[in-house]
Amino acid sequence: MEANMIKSILKIGETIAVEFKRCGNGIENDVYESICSFLNRFGGDLFMGVLDDGTVYGVPEKAAPDMVKNFISCISNPALFSPTAYLTPEILSYEGKTIIHVHVFSSAEVHSFKKVIYDRVNDSDVKVTATAQIAQMYIRKQNIFTERKIYPYAKMEDPRLDLLPKIRIMAQNHAGG
Repeated sequence: MEANMIKSILKIGETIAVEFKRCGNGIENDVYESICSFLNRFGGDLFMGVLDDGTVYGVPEKAAPDMVKNFISCISNPALFSPTAYLTPEILSYEGKTIIHVHVFSSAEVHSFKKVIYDRVNDSDVKVTATAQIAQMYIRKQNIFTERKIYPYAKMEDPRLDLLPKIRIMAQNHAGG
């Protein structure tokens, strides 16, 4: 992520899709609650080493690689995250300070952290306990993802296979590869 983009995000502040966490003493549970809520809503970007007002505090540069390893271990642990998530945090330098950025994609599944479901409301992570709210979350996710939709009028000859090489290149470019 480029410095100009980080500067712009810091200026706008926390939103439904952006969360800042100080992480001065390591990664706390509230980071994972935010990750869970992003997975359950529209996705988003989490910045560790940034105060709520957008001030870059930084994380200890030497500790950042271990923080990333611990983060990945936590989100990959089915006892903590269900279902587990695959995310790739990146260590960035911004104005001489080290921050960790995690881009979270919206998920087709409903996730929980420590058996608690979280959802993103404005710039907050909210525990979801009511059965009706959880059911609404499942319904919302069904409407977003087309993988589970049936298109009765589509035929096998409709997809244009000649576009697959171009789509692969676009996907690689978008993924930074």
